[in-house]
Amino acid sequence: MQPGSRAVHAGHRKTARAPLSPPIVQTAVYVYDNLEDYDAVARGDVAGHYYSRISNENVAMLAEAVAELEGAEAGVATSSGMAAILVGISALAPRPCPIVAPLDLYGGTWVLFRQELEPAGYTTRIVDFTDLEAVRGALVGAGLVVCETITNPLVRVADLEAICRLAAESGVPVLVDNTFATPILCRPLELGATLSVHSATKYIGGHSDLTAGVTVGPRDAIRAAAARASRLGTTLGPFEAWLAVRGLRTLPLRIARMSANALALAEALQEAPTVSGVHYPTLPGSAQEELARRLLPDGAGGMLAVQLEGGLPTVQRLLDRFRMVSFAASLAGVETTVSHPEVTSHRNLTPEERAALGIHPGTVRISAGIEEASDIIEDFLQALGT
Repeated sequence: MQPGSRAVHAGHRKTARAPLSPPIVQTAVYVYDNLEDYDAVARGDVAGHYYSRISNENVAMLAEAVAELEGAEAGVATSSGMAAILVGISALAPRPCPIVAPLDLYGGTWVLFRQELEPAGYTTRIVDFTDLEAVRGALVGAGLVVCETITNPLVRVADLEAICRLAAESGVPVLVDNTFATPILCRPLELGATLSVHSATKYIGGHSDLTAGVTVGPRDAIRAAAARASRLGTTLGPFEAWLAVRGLRTLPLRIARMSANALALAEALQEAPTVSGVHYPTLPGSAQEELARRLLPDGAGGMLAVQLEGGLPTVQRLLDRFRMVSFAASLAGVETTVSHPEVTSHRNLTPEERAALGIHPGTVRISAGIEEASDIIEDFLQALGT
């Protein structure tokens, strides 16, 4: 099946007389009457569940569905996207080592590196991923590469094919945060990545009503990630997993509409008052257009960013004048929202570090929803004063 069809059916094996919609299995523990049977399930020799911190029908369904969409052997679902990144890193790099990461890494991942991994002995090699020779040099002696398909918030696209090729030459595994692209637009494992992770809170869930993460990849690596998830207690509840699977069924429709809306809005904002820059990967004439169209032939996703002249006062004026669009720290729901990275996702970085990433007081991240493009554009233009 094509990805659009696979998303509707992935993870749910329907049989005669079974419910068409998967039930919610709201339990913490499972009953056994045979010690040998329990032991076989606990060892992993027989399929089944015995304790929901380890596994559950709904949680397993979400992991299986995303793995199927990504073309992976297996997956593990976690309590958040950050938990998915953490268990993925710990599976590929269980002992302290140098981690190669791009300059414009997501703020939450930066904080994970600085406040958790570096105190534990890991080091971080920050590199401009558009400079492949710099990436090649940083890989010497490294233990892991962590990057994003599309970066947050300035939606830059990494040349994953080239990065994964260089990493393979050095024997270094690659973990890719594929949240912004989703498995519908990009499948990093097909490009050479070792693990692909998602904040399922975003596009996979799609309705701003759950928090979850998923890590997918080779069976052995996922087994290690799942063991760490169990020990760390990054357990996803069955109801959240059920919601995420339900959201996944409409992901192809939503991401196609959001991609089209984001591009239309990016084009409309180029000449808008106070807008000094628009960031969208496939914006005609942009520096990344050719690379983005090669890696993301079916669309570049629903995220974009703009730079507004006048800094915080201009941003606040924009928020005050919106009629339909809302301010929210997260993204990828069905409604169009905006966020301000300086006070949300990248608040833990210094002003100098944010400036080095291209994040300024006037930077606004936009998550295009599924409304009519004309209504989204009209709300932005009137709020900007046209």
